Amino acid sequence: MSLVDVISIDKDISLAKTMPSSFYLDEKYFQKSLNNIFKHSWQFLSHKKLIDSAVTPFNFLEDSINEPLIISKNKNDLKCFSNVCTHRGNVLCTKKSNSIIKCSYHGRTFDLKGKMKNMPGFEGVKNFPKQSDNLKEMKIIDWNKFIFCSLMENFSIDEILSDISKRLKNFPFQKLNFDKKKSKTYTLNTHWALYCENYLEGFHVPFVHKGLNTDINLESYKTKILTNGVLQYTNSRNNDIYAYYYWLFPNMMFNFYDWGLSINIIEPINKEKTRIKFLSFPIKDKTQPTNTNSSLDRVEKEDQKIVQSVQKGIKSTFYDRGRYSMKYEKGVHHFHRLLAKYLK
Repeated sequence: MSLVDVISIDKDISLAKTMPSSFYLDEKYFQKSLNNIFKHSWQFLSHKKLIDSAVTPFNFLEDSINEPLIISKNKNDLKCFSNVCTHRGNVLCTKKSNSIIKCSYHGRTFDLKGKMKNMPGFEGVKNFPKQSDNLKEMKIIDWNKFIFCSLMENFSIDEILSDISKRLKNFPFQKLNFDKKKSKTYTLNTHWALYCENYLEGFHVPFVHKGLNTDINLESYKTKILTNGVLQYTNSRNNDIYAYYYWLFPNMMFNFYDWGLSINIIEPINKEKTRIKFLSFPIKDKTQPTNTNSSLDRVEKEDQKIVQSVQKGIKSTFYDRGRYSMKYEKGVHHFHRLLAKYLK
């Protein structure tokens, strides 16, 4: 049986079966996800306010793809380049800098636009330099000062960002500030997709999140399918909007509350280990609630416990795949359809 046959998900949710357990357990699917999905995805890098140096090195999904990149800042202009010297492949920058980019191996230098400026010892070399001797530039998106990068830019997130801008047109993006103390990083013993699936449905809320369930009206819970994304939103008990939850394929979550914005970045490490980066951006003069029965820190712990339980359960001899709730699991079905599409 081919990979395509194994991960086929019927477009009719009333007939469809969920992803087979082999998708989560077999190394070949994990590697195919990295190559066919994550290498072509947009990833959130940083807020523009936090980029404070002319040259900032980082690794694109550092524990799986681990592609060395540079964000260069020239006044207010940001660009993203490969962090690998075009001469012999040395990693150029290992720390922030406010000067030109210089290779520590043979002295080749590049300016903040990625153009090679000087190369000692290359006198007399014919047809040199060429465009290929400059640093490879990556596409970036600067959206409300949130910076995204893509290595290959195959999955558009335009519809999702547009929906946020239109639906939340009065949201005070200009007043957001990064809260380092309330931002956390977690490492879970679970497959990255299981965490995303849990996020993409409110079905589990009454059973897993007792505190959150007292705050929201689950009957008001709505799911909107977007191109390469999902929007979920629900009312509070007094019928105000409680939150807007946006998921951007394959692994980003932007959650809008009356106090501000939280972002979850789901980074695959291996097929049984995932890093969760939780970033808190409260609105000026507001703060992210903590240490209550329905606060995000409590909900996060409850989610982590259940997805790690699922990671154990999918290894059972007696489990392969299930069915979808038509009412509550439209987002999960859409996610699985996207996975099936790009894993061909």
